[in-house]
Amino acid sequence: MKHILLISREGALKDPLTQAMGQDKLKLDWAQSFQVAFSLATKLQYDVALLEVNKFDASAAEFIDKFLGHNPQTMLIPVSPNAAVEHVTEAMRRGAVDFVHQPTGAAEILERIWKCIENRRLKNEVDFLRHTQPVIYRFDDIVGVSPPMKRVFSILGKVAPTDATVLIMGETGTGKELIAGAIHFNSPRARNSFIKVNCAALPENLLESELFGHEKGAFTGAHRQRVGRFEQANGGSIFLDEIGDMGASTQAKILRVLQEQQFERLGGTQTINVDVRVMAATNKDLPELINTGQFREDLFYRLNVVTIELAPLRERVEDIEPLVKFFLRKYAFQICNRAMEMTGPAMKMLQDYHWPGNIRQLQNVIERAVIMCESDKISPEHIALFDRRPLKKRESALEIPDGGIKLMEVERLLIVQALERTGWVQKNAAKLLGISPRVINYKIQKHKIKRESI
Repeated sequence: MKHILLISREGALKDPLTQAMGQDKLKLDWAQSFQVAFSLATKLQYDVALLEVNKFDASAAEFIDKFLGHNPQTMLIPVSPNAAVEHVTEAMRRGAVDFVHQPTGAAEILERIWKCIENRRLKNEVDFLRHTQPVIYRFDDIVGVSPPMKRVFSILGKVAPTDATVLIMGETGTGKELIAGAIHFNSPRARNSFIKVNCAALPENLLESELFGHEKGAFTGAHRQRVGRFEQANGGSIFLDEIGDMGASTQAKILRVLQEQQFERLGGTQTINVDVRVMAATNKDLPELINTGQFREDLFYRLNVVTIELAPLRERVEDIEPLVKFFLRKYAFQICNRAMEMTGPAMKMLQDYHWPGNIRQLQNVIERAVIMCESDKISPEHIALFDRRPLKKRESALEIPDGGIKLMEVERLLIVQALERTGWVQKNAAKLLGISPRVINYKIQKHKIKRESI
């Protein structure tokens, strides 16, 4: 719903505009004075304000300055029957987006309103670089032949045409953002903005400003008004990634947006109405977070209208080969400008691996293999896989071979495995091995262990 404010002492346009709007998703409020207009605008952010005056004089120009100074996101259109060219120029210089000369019909004014709204939408698309993603979000371009992915495709076809809130569950690297993008760009909202926010990347106070914006002076360093991501996504969709990391205060505000489609900026009192489809994703167990008091149960139920679960790559081995071929085509021509293929042993090596980093890890492995390979065939030696599973699952690595083994080699192997498992944090690796940080540092120097670049 778009909110229009008519500022007019006589209100001659009120009834014709209301009748012309009909079911046009526009709502008209009438202010009979400048003072009433300011009062209404402190409670609600209007998309367009129509300033109807018999004569465009100094008081009208001064009002434009003051009104837009407090409501910079509202598009203001003066309507006057007695305006000279210099008046139109002055109004536009002060921030008006259009100027309507009377007499004119309500239908023409309505057309001007929609034109301004459309221009604002196009400006937002440019400002926030909506199409910088190189991915084409067509269902047919999502790689997957396994039964779990076929179930996902079935859900996508049903949920995309709706406005239903979607919760996407899955481990890191399983393609949650790709699925959210596919839903948006195959929905009626595809022509509007698709805004993505990583909720784990910012502390809570900055995340609230990122999502809802802030007014000038709302906090130290807030030197100007900032439009939040929900406003940027108006008419389109917003994707809240890692929502399980969101703090309690932000969760409450997200719940209100889902329920009422409105919010206030930080430090502001003006209610902002939006029409936004919300999609959220997490790699965490939200029911468990609810049990521990870290996630609101009511928010979970509001998000959990349609749930899409993405299985980890290790549970859909059938998808590994088509994914490998997809990434190989991409990087072979991007890096080497030639066709390349995977040898049988190399493909089996990839299919036997457990992929803790899922599709994102597979993509990086293929890119590295293309860089390292000097021929047209990628072999196992070009593939770097790092096994970080617990040592108890790798008992064969500690078995003594028939021909014997040197104790020094076993010690070195265990130290390297402990370092890999702890991300090369020496004190944590020392704890795993039951030795002190000083001792492990000594042994690292002794065995000349160095972290190889990945």
